[in-house]
Parts: sequence; structure tokens; C-alpha cells
Amino acid sequence: MSKEEATSLLRSRGLKVTPQRVAILRVLLNGGHFNITQLLNEVRRVEPSISISTVYNTLMALVNSGILRSFEANGKTWYEVKKQPHINIMCEDTGEITDVYVDTGFIENELSKRGIKVKDLNIIVHGDCAGASKPEASNQR
Repeated sequence: MSKEEATSLLRSRGLKVTPQRVAILRVLLNGGHFNITQLLNEVRRVEPSISISTVYNTLMALVNSGILRSFEANGKTWYEVKKQPHINIMCEDTGEITDVYVDTGFIENELSKRGIKVKDLNIIVHGDCAGASKPEASNQR
């Protein structure tokens, strides 16, 4: 994603545009799952003086604006671009996180029958993936 596209996305959500926010968003929009340490290391390649508090505050703003989602796995908070509902497979033997896209309509319908309005659906599966095949469209980080 270009700087202009990142800038436009931030503005469309009513967020202040700063070089640091643009850099963070561009890294995240390239795909994958990041914890705060990984993201800080990636962003420092283009913004060497960025602080961990700036990264944290930006992540909170991006989550609150609906651009990102966060989830907890293995004692860490992970961040990813908010996209269609999917399963996050946390491979405990490799540390990789892979997205698996499935039809979540059944789950949403069952919850709807109970009067629950689904705002976000986040499914995390923990497993050993050493012998697993990797789908062509997997998104790892």
C-alpha cells in the first residue's frame, strides 16, 4: 500500500495523519500477524526513532477505528488488518499464525437466533502444525 492510500484510510476513519501512523499502517497492510515487538522492529526500518509507546497508542487507535483487530494467543496480543471472519491457527510448534477462511454463517445464525448481534467474530485454534499442509492463500507471520 502506498503512503497516499494509507493516508487516505487514516483520514477516512477520522484519525490524525502522522509519518509514524502511516509507517505502522503500511507494515500492517502488507499482511500477516504482528505482536508489538515484531511491529516495532519492522517499523523502525523506516522510522528508526519511533518509540514503543507511539506504536502501542497507534495500534489502539487503529483497533478502535475498526482498521485492525487484536487477539490474544500464547500470552501475547497479536494485531492484524480487520478482514472477513476467519480462523487464526496458532501453530504452537512453529510459532506461525495462519488464516483459514471458512463460512462462519452457521455460527452467526446460531448466535442471531439467541438475540446476539455479532460485532466481530474471532476464532483462534491452537495446534501442532509440523505435518500440516499449507493452503495456497495462507497468511503467515
